[in-house]
Amino acid sequence: MTASQLAPATHYPACPAPSDPRWMKAKEVSRKQLVNALNHTNFREETVLLIFDHPPAGTSYHLKASPMPVLSDYPVFRFLQPPPEDLESRRLARLVIPDGPGQIHVEPRLLAANSKGLSIALPETGRRIQGPLRDAQTSEEIRIHFLQKGLVFKGSLSLLEPESFQVRLSPVSAHYLRGITPEAKLRLTFIKGKTPLFETEAWLMGQETLGEAITLHFTPTESIPTRQDDKHFGKKAFEMIPAPDFQFAHPLTGTMSTLAIDTLSAVGLSVTLHEESLPLLPGMILKKSAVTLGDLYTLPLTGQVSSCKTTVNEKGEKITLCDIHFLDMELATHRKLQTMVHKAEDPNVRLSTPVEPDDLWRFFFETGFIYKSKYQLFLNNKRKIKEAYHALYSSPTEVTRHITYQEKGRTRGHISMLQYTEKSWLVHHHAALKGASIKVGLGVLNHIADYITDSLCLNATCFDYLLCYFRPDNEFPNFFFNGFTEKMGNPKICSADLFAYLHFRRANNKTRSLPSGWALRKATERDLSALATSYEETSGGMLVDALDLFERQGPAEDLCGRYTKAGLKKERQLWAICHNDLTTAIVIVNKSDVALNMSELTNCIKVCITQPGVLTRELLTLVLNRLSETYEAKKIPTLVYPSNWAKKAGFADQKHYLFWVLNNQFSNDYIQYLSNITKVSSQAHAQR
Repeated sequence: MTASQLAPATHYPACPAPSDPRWMKAKEVSRKQLVNALNHTNFREETVLLIFDHPPAGTSYHLKASPMPVLSDYPVFRFLQPPPEDLESRRLARLVIPDGPGQIHVEPRLLAANSKGLSIALPETGRRIQGPLRDAQTSEEIRIHFLQKGLVFKGSLSLLEPESFQVRLSPVSAHYLRGITPEAKLRLTFIKGKTPLFETEAWLMGQETLGEAITLHFTPTESIPTRQDDKHFGKKAFEMIPAPDFQFAHPLTGTMSTLAIDTLSAVGLSVTLHEESLPLLPGMILKKSAVTLGDLYTLPLTGQVSSCKTTVNEKGEKITLCDIHFLDMELATHRKLQTMVHKAEDPNVRLSTPVEPDDLWRFFFETGFIYKSKYQLFLNNKRKIKEAYHALYSSPTEVTRHITYQEKGRTRGHISMLQYTEKSWLVHHHAALKGASIKVGLGVLNHIADYITDSLCLNATCFDYLLCYFRPDNEFPNFFFNGFTEKMGNPKICSADLFAYLHFRRANNKTRSLPSGWALRKATERDLSALATSYEETSGGMLVDALDLFERQGPAEDLCGRYTKAGLKKERQLWAICHNDLTTAIVIVNKSDVALNMSELTNCIKVCITQPGVLTRELLTLVLNRLSETYEAKKIPTLVYPSNWAKKAGFADQKHYLFWVLNNQFSNDYIQYLSNITKVSSQAHAQR
């Protein structure tokens, strides 16, 4: 190999000159420590960098070499590539030894050299310089591209520090350097090999030219936009005791780091970097990351650095405060993290943790969830109901969530959710014991709202809609749910549709056939479109989309399969009642475990009428008799929309239920509404 074949390092920022401020503030390393560092490098089978000056040409060249075990006062190095032919005419200017996230720089004295290697005498001291680049090859591996004024500029990372980094331009890009606007904010892509690592934004602050080499100096922005920025809630962060660790692989070097977590939330965390640490940049994607606490737990995740702010602490040390938000995490892992955060906020709150069965049933009876007429249903199905609730509350499932407030060994507040469709969740069983403080009933409601918001921050498509059934005469849900509907006044943000609720008693005699011209068939897309058109005219709400009648969120069978995996049952059939091929109603047959929802609103028949003037009570009765044959009970809970049709048709409707839907794109507005009510209610309670 000739000298011209060696990679030139006319300006090599990773090896500062003795006059460089970074060299002046670097820590001294004794000769003994230099020997230990070389032996450590040999033990790891790594390489060092030998830098030779060529004074006549004003250039320098570097060679990679392997250190031999240092067993005497004169270290020996074996070249990994043929040296230049004129090696004897060059001066050995620098030895660079990798040392963790930094490098040890030594100015050695050359003793002897040949084509295979050389030996040196070490000085009394060297200098340890911080930086993520272990050698010149590492800097060559990290390429940086950016675009300005239609020109693509390419270069390689030559230096990275907490508050700045440098990019050595390629010869072609250096030729077009005049196209770059000074002090411009640019978006840069970091690339390793052929793989883009991450993007960040930085200010171009200046340039440095030595010979034909041009180096650009950048100052990174303190923060980058994230998808969590529009979420004003769900970012409650806590100092955890004991503090868990954050483990991650640095995206530039692959070096594993472990940092104590300063604060932790369900959507991100904060850590402190010291001068000895590898710098991070806003935008860096941290794969193979995890929140850990010894061998107690490991929560794998993918994170992204969202902000870095360098400051000086009370000891006068320069530190960098970094915020990292979570990009990706398995749902089960995220649930565990949320449990930790909710518990840190209020030690009495439990998120999807097992509940003692007797305590739970006592709570349901005391709060009036199971009243006399409902208990009659329980008497006929006690064993099945106990089995279903054991599946719900003995261990977490994919399709259910519950939050309890437990105080003095008792459950005093409760709220739960069921996954109703792929992207819709049904809130139910919200109650608090009589006499419990106001923070219990409102507390579990706020915690479930935080849970939803946290989940939306991690995966914006996991909750498209939040659903709830409640009686209009029930003051608490009417105030906290329907109050928001009225406040917003837009059914595409929050809708509430009134259903008539009746117990349909199936006839004992054989079901008669439908009259001529009438048909009951599996609902087609045309039938569902007729419902969507009719519903839009009468309500304008979100029922059709929230119930995913067109199955655009995903196949209903997939969700049924997850219920089966959890030891539960969920089935759905869609039927159309037609008169001379005119769709007069859509009938939704829902089947689930008995009392999974204690009002049986997940185990019922829902009738949505599209032609109120055509459908008759007699015809619907025939259809309900036929469709209810698969239910074990003789009295089938039935919901009818619009509610006034049931009364006009002669059905003795017993109750009314509002079907409430929140578009989760507006979850911030709803949580702000809850927050305002909570403050007012707490103040009023305190004044009593």
